[in-house]
Formats: sequence, C-alpha cells, structure tokens
Amino acid sequence: MNVIQVDIPKSKHKFKQFCTILDDAYLKHTEPYNVEVIHNNKKVKAGIHKDSQKIGDTNPYFDEQLLNPKSDIELNNDIFLLYDDAGLNYAHFFFDFFGKCLYYDELKKHNPKLKLGILEEFYQEKGNSTFIKQWLDFYYQDQDIEITIFKKDTQYKIKNLILPNSFYWFPEAEGDDYIIEKIIETVNKIPKLEIKSNGCYISRQDTIKRGWYHGRDLVNELELIEQIQNELEYDIIELMDYDIIGKIQIFKSYPIIIQQSSASNIGVLFSNSNNTHVIISNPRMAPWLNFKVSQFSQKSKANLITLDGAGEYLSEEILPNTDVGNYPWRLTDIEGVISVLKQIDKKEI
Repeated sequence: MNVIQVDIPKSKHKFKQFCTILDDAYLKHTEPYNVEVIHNNKKVKAGIHKDSQKIGDTNPYFDEQLLNPKSDIELNNDIFLLYDDAGLNYAHFFFDFFGKCLYYDELKKHNPKLKLGILEEFYQEKGNSTFIKQWLDFYYQDQDIEITIFKKDTQYKIKNLILPNSFYWFPEAEGDDYIIEKIIETVNKIPKLEIKSNGCYISRQDTIKRGWYHGRDLVNELELIEQIQNELEYDIIELMDYDIIGKIQIFKSYPIIIQQSSASNIGVLFSNSNNTHVIISNPRMAPWLNFKVSQFSQKSKANLITLDGAGEYLSEEILPNTDVGNYPWRLTDIEGVISVLKQIDKKEI
C-alpha cells in the first residue's frame, strides 16, 4: 500500500489531494451501484467511503478482518478507479465524480499505460445515466484512453489499483475552480444551434415520467408551463430527451433559459454572455444552490436572475409521511412570476 500526493492546479484543499495505491487488490461491483475493495484481508475505505474522503483520511482500512477472497478475473494492470457513490446524480457527477478525472489526467502524464476503471452502472449506453458515458467519451475523445469496465457481481484481482480521494465535494463553497475551468474548456468545443424562439423553460416533468427525481417536484408546474407557452411562446424542454451534447447546446443557444432550482442549474456553466438564466428558486434549495449558481455565472459570464420568494415548501403538516429532506413545493403567485418573466423577455429588467 502506498499513498501519493497529487498536485492539482488551483486547489484549495491540498491536504485532500492524494491517491491510495493498493497492490494485488480485489474489487467487486455490487448492487445497485456500489463497490467493495479488499486488500490485505481487510475492507478498504480510502477513495470509496465519502466521510473519509471529506476529511482527507489516509488510513485505507476498516477494522473488519476478512478471509482471503477469490478472484473471478485477474487484471495485470495499473487501474485508476473512477467512482463516487453520488456520481449518478447530475450535479454530483460533474463535481464529485468528474473532478476525480483531474487526478487521472495528472497521473497519466507519468504513466501513459494507466487504465481508467469504471463500474458498468456508471458507463451505460441506455437509461437515465447515459450522460456519464457521453461526457467522458467527449472529454477524452482526442486522447489514448483505455477503459476497464467492471461488471456487476464479478470479483477482480488487480495488480495495482489506484483509489483517488475526493477532490471536491459539491456544494462546498470553494475548491472547484479547476473543475469548472475544465468543464467550460470542454463545452467550448461544442457549437450552438440556430434557435427561432427567444427562450425556453426547462421542464421537470421528464424526471417525474421516468421516476428519476428526489420528490422535490413543483406541484403546480403544469400550470406554470401552460402560462409560459401561452404568454411567452417559449419552447418547453425536457432535458432527459437529449444526449449531453444536446443539453449543452440548449444552454448555449437560447437567449433566455428559465428553470427551477435543480441539478440542471449546472447548465449555467454551459452558457456564455449571450445567455440569460432565470432561476425560479425552490425555497429550501435556494439558500445554498443559488450561491453556487452565482459562482457558475461569474465563471461562464452568463447573465443570471433569481426569482426568490415565489414559492412555498410543502411540509409534514401538508404532506404527511413524506421524505423530510425532499418535500415538494409550489408557486404561490404564478401570475406574478409570469409578469416578471414578461419584463425579462422585453429586456425591461
């Protein structure tokens, strides 16, 4: 076992910048999207266990002692494991998950044959999480990258397994400058589209249709959508109908983009000074997410307007037996919201 420091440019968390190298390690992709690593007959936490990553704990092991595991497949390679337990979440992917690619990029400069390892759940051609494979394929399109995909319920023995510690944990206030720089550098390679409409609204109905949401849905969103279509004649966009290139083009191409507080606010980083973002603030998420979105707009130069105080959080008294961290919400004054949106459309704000 060896711990190596990796110097990433512009990082505010140098003490957390390390990778753990385990020789003859065993790895298994377990259900539903978890990973188990065993080394020296002990379960490994370094580079996998989120709480350990946050504090920069270099102790690689849990206390539990195990018997010698047996392998189904042996890999005589150096493999960098790209993994984060929140990586299937759109926002956490770009920061917690993709941020670790910065370690890989640095290490590969010194070890050109270093392979990139990823669980098959995070590298799909179909389903709700295809954006991960699409982004990684586009990001590494001009590089000689060899990817090892770890199949579910298969035990691998790996010559040298490299586990990166967390580089940045969304939504920390600072430490993501270099990640943002790489995101913007990547999206700048994608051309914008010719758009006839002056604006669009990013609907969250796609997540409801697919059952892919936290429960933080806007309960009167359909009424809002109807008003936007009738009063503004904006396009209604469901992002899950698009691949990652299409998503980026939407945020680069529409002059005005309206959306709720959600993971899709990452799209502010895909935009530029020709785009104006209007965020209708979720009353629970706004206090922390609007701060990050403001940082995104400063980096991308996109214009940003946040509409605060237009909605209310639905509590236990209204919706009993609901996940306390993920209550829905509703707009209390849709007409007022539409009035403001009309002013923005006419460039009166």
